[in-house]
Amino acid sequence: MKLTLVKTSDAQALLNFELENREHFEQWIASRGDDFYHPGQVRSSLEQALWLANADREYHYLAWLGEEIIGRVTLRGIERDHYHKASVGYRFSARHGGHGYASQAVNLVCEQAFHELRLHRLEAVVIIDNQASLAVMKKCGFQQYGHARSAVLRHDVWMDMLHFERLASDLPITR
Repeated sequence: MKLTLVKTSDAQALLNFELENREHFEQWIASRGDDFYHPGQVRSSLEQALWLANADREYHYLAWLGEEIIGRVTLRGIERDHYHKASVGYRFSARHGGHGYASQAVNLVCEQAFHELRLHRLEAVVIIDNQASLAVMKKCGFQQYGHARSAVLRHDVWMDMLHFERLASDLPITR
């Protein structure tokens, strides 16, 4: 598995990944709507991601297995003044789940965030019943620091969210 920052030339591979996994992802997150699933829209989202990276506000990574995208990891909400933190989000294909790819990719992004981007703190939120994401958090050295009750509306049901953190000074990342 390799990890790269997004490029506009990734649009078709990303669209294929998103289309293949749309139903799987929409179990956990709100739908992006039908308009997103078109080459021009995906390319536009990649252009925006590149602009945000150039502005040091967000970084969007793609996890590849050969020539196929198997996942995405994003650092969002970067705050440099006083906090030096970002939020980590990720999504991986249903077909490649359970093979450690998500943990490997999240660990690589943590290394990038702490060493190259010089962030001090990474945060993440996970819906309470998402066992796969909870396992990734644990495997990647994140610690739970909060529990928000009825924090997100998913399929007309209010769900709890668990809050996780990882500091640059924490134990080394395991692989």
